[in-house]
Amino acid sequence: MSGWSSSPWRLPVLSGVLLGLSYVGLPPLLPNFVAFVPILWWLEDNASKPLADRLRGAFLFGVVAYFGILYWMYAMLRFSWLAGILYVGLATIFALFAMTAVTVAARLRRVLRWPWAISLPAAWIALEWARSFTDVRMTADHLGHTLSPYPFLVQFADLSGPYGVGAFVLAANALAYEWIRRRGESAGRRAAAALGVLAAAVLLYDAWAWLHPPTAVRTVKVGFVQPNVPLDVKHGDDTESDQWRTLSLLTRRAAGQGAEIVLWPETARPWRLRHVVSDPRTLAMGETQALARETGAAIVAGVEYLRVPGPAESSFYNAALLVHPDGRIDPAWSAKIYLVPFVEGIPFEPVLGRFLAGRGGEMRWLAGGFTRGPRIEPLPAEKARVGTLICYEELYCDLARRVRNAGSDFIAILTNDAWFGRTRFQWFQANVVRLRAIENRCAFVRVANTGISGFVDPLGRYRDWTDLDTEAVGVRELPLPEGRSAYGAVGDVAAWIALSVAVGGVAWAGAGGGRRARRGRKP
Repeated sequence: MSGWSSSPWRLPVLSGVLLGLSYVGLPPLLPNFVAFVPILWWLEDNASKPLADRLRGAFLFGVVAYFGILYWMYAMLRFSWLAGILYVGLATIFALFAMTAVTVAARLRRVLRWPWAISLPAAWIALEWARSFTDVRMTADHLGHTLSPYPFLVQFADLSGPYGVGAFVLAANALAYEWIRRRGESAGRRAAAALGVLAAAVLLYDAWAWLHPPTAVRTVKVGFVQPNVPLDVKHGDDTESDQWRTLSLLTRRAAGQGAEIVLWPETARPWRLRHVVSDPRTLAMGETQALARETGAAIVAGVEYLRVPGPAESSFYNAALLVHPDGRIDPAWSAKIYLVPFVEGIPFEPVLGRFLAGRGGEMRWLAGGFTRGPRIEPLPAEKARVGTLICYEELYCDLARRVRNAGSDFIAILTNDAWFGRTRFQWFQANVVRLRAIENRCAFVRVANTGISGFVDPLGRYRDWTDLDTEAVGVRELPLPEGRSAYGAVGDVAAWIALSVAVGGVAWAGAGGGRRARRGRKP
C-alpha cells in the first residue's frame, strides 16, 4: 500500500469512487462500510505533509465522490443550461464539506490521539447537521440515506434518527480501517472486536424491532393516483382538460376500489386556485368538489394556491388542500415549507431578491415564485389526520418529524419528479421514505406525478411500488399507530452529540490539549 499512499491522488480517488457507489442503492453493501478506508489510510500516512497537500487530497476525494453522486443533475439540462452551473457548484460545495470533515477528523486523531471511530463521525455528522439550516439547506446527500434501501438494517433509526445511522456507517468504516491496517496486532484485534460488538448490537435491535412492529389502533383505506403527465404537457398550452380527464378517471378508479381518502400529486389540479380571503365564494374548485361528492371520497389535492389577503397583497403557495366527501373545502391547508432554492424561492431574499425577483427568460429558473408555507397543519379528513410533505421535503428528517408530532395519523408525500427523468435519483428519493417511516414509526404514502408512488409501512416496507412513466392507481388499508418513536420525542440527539464532541475537540486541540494528552501517555 506504500506506493498508493505516496501518490497524491490514488487513495483519495478510490475513496471517492467507493463513496459514490454507496449512494447507488444496489447490493452488495460493501462500499457503504469501506468507502472511507482509503482516505483514512492516505491521511494517516501523509500526516507529516504540509496542510495544503492534505487539503488537496481530501478535496479530490470529495470532488470524485460528489461529482458522481450528483450525476443525475444532467437530466435537468434539457430544461436549462443553468443546471450545468448548478451541478458544478453543488458538487464543489459538497467536496469542500467532505474536505473539511475528514481534515478536522484527522486533526483530532493526530493532536488528541482520538480513535478514528470517534473523530470521523463527530466531524462528519456535525457538518452534515450544520448544512441542514439556512435557505440553502441540503440533506439529500446525508450519509444515513445510503442505507435507506435496506429497511431491516436501519430499524434503529427510530431511536437515533438519520444522523445516528450515518454515525454508525462512519464508525464501522473507521473500525474496518483499524482492523485492516493493523491486522495481526492487538490494536487490530480490538478494532475487529469493537466492530463485531457494534454490528451485533445494531442487528439484534433491528431483529427485535422487525418482529415487534408498532400496534395499529385503527386503519384507513387510502388511495393514490399517478396520472403520468409529462412536463411538456403539464406546462403546455390548452392541456388542462386532458389533464383533468386523466386525473378524474383515476380518482374514480381509486374510489371504486374503496379508497376513503384519495391523494393527488404535487400541483396535480391543472388550474390555479385564486382565493380572495375576504370573499369566501372564491375558495372554490368546482370540478374537484363535484368529483368528491360523486365518489364519496375525501380528496387531498396538490394545488397552485394564490391567496389574496388584501387588495395590495398576495402569496403564491405550492399547496395541499382537503376536499371532503360532501364537497366542502376544509379551511385547514398546508403548503411547502422548504422551497427549492432559486427554482421555487429566492434564498436570502432581502439581499438577492432585488437582483433575481421577477426575472424572465433563462433567469426565471433563479427567480423563485412561491411563498413559504406559513405553518404545519395536518388535514383533518373524516377517518384520519393527513400530514403532508411536498416534493423534496421527503429528504428532511426534521420536517417529517414535526409533521408527525403535529398530530398526523399518516404522512402523504405529494411530488412531481418528472424533472429527473429515469436517473437513479428517482429510486434514491423513493427509498429515503423508508427511513422517514422508520424514524417516525408511522405509515407514509408517496404519490408522484410520473412515479415512483407507493405505500410505506412503519417498518419501512414498500407496498404497490409503481413503475416510472406509467398511469397507476394504488389502494391499501393503512395502519395508524398511536404515540411517538423515541426519535420523534427527543429529536436529533445524535447530531447534537457529534457537534459537541467536534467543537469541544477542536477547541481542546487549539488550546494545547493535544500536548497534555501526549504527555499523559508518557511513562
